[in-house]
Amino acid sequence: MTGSQVGPHRLAGAAELALASLLAVGLFAAGGAFPVLGVTLSLLAPVPLVLLSLRHGRLALFLGLALAATGLLGLLSARQSLVFLLEFGAAAVAVEECLRREWRTEVTVLVVTAVLLVGGIGVLMLASGSWAHPGRAIGEHLDAMLADAEQLSAQLGLVDGPGGLQPARQFRSALLAAFPGLLFIGSLLTAAGYVVVIQGLRRRWVPQLGPGPASVFHWELPEVLVWGFIAAGICYISGVPVLAAIGLNGLLVFLALYFVQGLCIAAFLFRRFQLPRFLATLSVVLLVFQPFFVLLVAGLGLFDVWFGFRRLSLPKPR
Repeated sequence: MTGSQVGPHRLAGAAELALASLLAVGLFAAGGAFPVLGVTLSLLAPVPLVLLSLRHGRLALFLGLALAATGLLGLLSARQSLVFLLEFGAAAVAVEECLRREWRTEVTVLVVTAVLLVGGIGVLMLASGSWAHPGRAIGEHLDAMLADAEQLSAQLGLVDGPGGLQPARQFRSALLAAFPGLLFIGSLLTAAGYVVVIQGLRRRWVPQLGPGPASVFHWELPEVLVWGFIAAGICYISGVPVLAAIGLNGLLVFLALYFVQGLCIAAFLFRRFQLPRFLATLSVVLLVFQPFFVLLVAGLGLFDVWFGFRRLSLPKPR
């Protein structure tokens, strides 16, 4: 390869590196600029860096992370740069590693979920400065979330000024007890979102990102997990405070896992029976605004253990 060929190639690679790092910084910074939409956009911060690694390898990923962290160090602060690395940098590395090894979707999502959990706890402890007392860090974070929700609700006219969310504050102890399970739910859905977005882009831009799996997202839990769900339910209704707290968090974890499975089954059935797109859109709206449908989808995933909906819907051989 001649020098005239190498030069433009390296220049294009450097431009992609700078662009991916800039996008990651912009998405991360959006979390503090916009109340609701910004938080959603900030969760996508690892995606440009993972796409960069699919095109140019792992070294490009680490260079992109270093460049993004340096940019945040100059634009915001050293703490925000460290938060970015803990919360999203480690997740980008985990996603890249799992995709490179071509692990099953379930394994990939759970590995990335574990990394997000550890990073999230690290960010909470960093924000509070209570490295020896993670419980105190979680409590302070929960109080801050309630205060932000109260302020946003007042601005939107949903409550009458400060103190309008006082009923929610009365459940602070319950929210604190369920916080590990709630944190797992957020991490699991975020990790699943990474896989869906990245694999969808790989299928769309095969020449640029390389071939992806046959299915964008396939999720099928082992049948033995149903016993964990039953055990968590028994602990929850036992009446013993410690066991009830463990059972509550266990139920949240298993409901989240079966919710993802239920979504995959619903998506499969929509494709299998070629249902109109507006029904899929309506289903998403119902999931957002009606908690009953969330439980319904989780139940669909749970009962798939016994009924195998995806196998039942296939045409029988003649």
